Amino acid sequence: MRIPRALPAALAVSATALTVAACGSSGGGSTSSGGGSTTAASSNLSGGANVAINQSQKKGGTLNIISNEGWEHLDPGQSYFQIDYLVVYATQRPLYSFAPDGKTMPDVADGQPIISKDGRTVTVHIKPNIKFSAPVNRAVTSDDVKYAFERDFNPNVPNGYATSYYLIKGTANSKGGPISGIDTPNKTTIVFHLIKPFGGTFVQALTLPGSAPVPRSYVAPFDKKNPTKYDSDPTKQAFTGPYMIQSYNAGRSITLVRNPNWDPSTDYRPAYADKIVWKAGADPSVAARQTLASSNLLMADTPPAPTVKTAYQTKKTQLSVAPLGDYYASLNTSVPPFNNANLRRAAVAAANREAYLLARGGKLVGQVATHFIGPTDPAFKAAGGANGFGFDFLKSPTGDMAVAKKYMKLAGYPSGKYTGKANVLIVGSNADPGPKEMQIVQAGLNALGFKTTLKQVPQQTMYSKFCGYVKAKINVCPTAGWIADFPDAYAYLYAPFSGKAIVPVNNVNLAVVNDPKINTAMDQAAAITDPAARLKAWANVDKMITFAAPAIPEIWASNALMMGTKVKGVLDTWNDDWNLSFSSPQ
Repeated sequence: MRIPRALPAALAVSATALTVAACGSSGGGSTSSGGGSTTAASSNLSGGANVAINQSQKKGGTLNIISNEGWEHLDPGQSYFQIDYLVVYATQRPLYSFAPDGKTMPDVADGQPIISKDGRTVTVHIKPNIKFSAPVNRAVTSDDVKYAFERDFNPNVPNGYATSYYLIKGTANSKGGPISGIDTPNKTTIVFHLIKPFGGTFVQALTLPGSAPVPRSYVAPFDKKNPTKYDSDPTKQAFTGPYMIQSYNAGRSITLVRNPNWDPSTDYRPAYADKIVWKAGADPSVAARQTLASSNLLMADTPPAPTVKTAYQTKKTQLSVAPLGDYYASLNTSVPPFNNANLRRAAVAAANREAYLLARGGKLVGQVATHFIGPTDPAFKAAGGANGFGFDFLKSPTGDMAVAKKYMKLAGYPSGKYTGKANVLIVGSNADPGPKEMQIVQAGLNALGFKTTLKQVPQQTMYSKFCGYVKAKINVCPTAGWIADFPDAYAYLYAPFSGKAIVPVNNVNLAVVNDPKINTAMDQAAAITDPAARLKAWANVDKMITFAAPAIPEIWASNALMMGTKVKGVLDTWNDDWNLSFSSPQ
């Protein structure tokens, strides 16, 4: 997600210590709107924590969460960040959502979507007895869902994925008003008319928060401001999920309590805890030690490597590990110096991707990447697997200065060193191992003669104020992470690399790459329905992106989470973080 959902720092233990079971990615699946994982894993570390859906959880009590990172957007129209999703999916209900095992469940929707034979029309019926919390206090209608989609295209409600996934007629010039391609023939039916045969992909994206109903009359006044004020104080939102936000201190704390208007007969979520208290802003090492020493804590972001090693050696049953997504260093293609493709290839060739992997903990965090589709995606094999496409600038995981200088010369620098005037601004996370990753990328660029400046900020700020804000024109973002939104290579590649996905704010195409040939190839691949041909087409798109070098593909990553001794944490395999509605304090 989204601003891409950030991938937290990963683990470091000995190379033979862990056995990680196959956990699917957001890359492929057999259902029409499959979950974020193709192979659900309830306990993916041999002898590790029990993170399964069913742990004989009990109703009641307070679930306590701790983290370093805070939240970026809790407005369902803007939320596109991994850690935000823990709150948003507990308080809001999209048309469809993923169960912890990755299975797609009708949520606000009443049954499966109906796709026309030509793939251009999608009809969804909604449950008639889902109610908004106070102050709205009424049943959800199809117009509330319609308004949610209108907000997704409202410039005042920056959405990172609507233009990528919601290809609805009338949205090209939408500014938040009525969309001609959405009909609501009655209070419980909504019909989407698409601009092309895209129904199969469109319905998968109905699992995103942007499809959660929003009451027009209540929220429209908030949305008149730019940006909308609906995100400023999330306690004032209208909630449809089992929980509502009782209190909120930006970046510091949030408290969820039961939504009295929630009807459990309409929902698959058990909502075990009576109350959820989350404290953010903690030092990662301190938070990790507190979690391991506790009986009742869940840590919502990944602890530093030394603590993970300790957990494995002494408290293995409190540790979970699972595959996650990609890390890459984006190179801004829209401004000098990296608007030159050969300079980008030189930067990739000079990068020590193995050092980047070691900074995150070594081989057990994943593996050095050679392209952008990850190992858990069905298109991975078609894209050359771990070896990739054989481009010389990606052959050496430790970097190859001879190859890098070759591309510097092709870029017009005969000495093999950059002699231009541009100063390269590198912006990344200030949380470990972000500073190390930034320095690794900086070292490769400095070796090629680039002058560089480092700026360290919180990860959520990196996305919202710098790398995801197009006008900021950040040259390099080396701590970027991406988890595909649903199981299809389209979700792996389109939003981060299609020029059609670029939006001014909350942008996820961090490299601002807008290559007409890549855009066309993506559109053609998206239209293919034959599974084998579709995999081949998306592998070719991956090849084109990799050759264009809009980013340094650093690693295909895994993630670690910790829990107290008695708390029963349930892992969302599609998001690789805790599901607050299934976890319980006892």
